[in-house]
Amino acid sequence: MRETLERLILLQIGAAAATRERIEERVSSLIEQGRLEREEGRKLVENVLDRARERSGGARSLLDASLQQGLRGAGLPNREDYEDLVFRLEQLEYRVRALERDDVPEAEGEEPPPGG
Repeated sequence: MRETLERLILLQIGAAAATRERIEERVSSLIEQGRLEREEGRKLVENVLDRARERSGGARSLLDASLQQGLRGAGLPNREDYEDLVFRLEQLEYRVRALERDDVPEAEGEEPPPGG
């Protein structure tokens, strides 16, 4: 699954780079033909790329949501769930250690452990 995601990301990056090149080539052609001023061409390239980024962001959100749904369907926790479980486990370990310290009878003359 990770390999598939990496390929999708690389394809998106490649498509974005190729799209910019094509847009810039087309705008340069329009400038050379006198149909567009250089400053207008620069603004046009930026506007088109901004719209492409917005669409890309929407696609990325959709991909993220699909990925999260797939992970949940496979029974895998997300990062937040994992961190919550680790925290709960640490709390339980702490409590078990505290209970073990309380159950150990102290030998005569021994000092209790620090903090206990």
